[in-house]
Amino acid sequence: METIKAFFGYFLESTPGQDFKYYYILLALIVLLIVGSFLFKRIHKNKTNNKDFIFKTMFKKVPPRLIYFAIGLIFLAAVRYENIPYFAMRLWLYLVLLGLAVMLGFYAYKYFKKYPKELENFQNRPKNKPQENNYLPNKKRK
Repeated sequence: METIKAFFGYFLESTPGQDFKYYYILLALIVLLIVGSFLFKRIHKNKTNNKDFIFKTMFKKVPPRLIYFAIGLIFLAAVRYENIPYFAMRLWLYLVLLGLAVMLGFYAYKYFKKYPKELENFQNRPKNKPQENNYLPNKKRK
């Protein structure tokens, strides 16, 4: 029972203290997310210019979401540095990191599993409609 109480006490402590040893790692992750967002936006623009409509539609929300996670992590790092009660809880940091991992896993799944199938379907679709129905008479409009 004491281990469960200590476990929840660790995550739910309202003021965990200012001695957070992972500031540099967290700041490196924030910079990586921001740079990754700009690089992905450039890749997205290049693929869009090359007429890859499937990539454009499937991955257009990745750069803003990376920026949102970076802003959230900046907020949590600042709050932890200032040791503001209830906002500096370890639980929020772990939840944001879990959300980031889920988002990255979801987009990796989309890129490696769904994107090749959608691209193949897009390339195998009929390009032009048959020309045989162009000269048939149409019903008069009233």
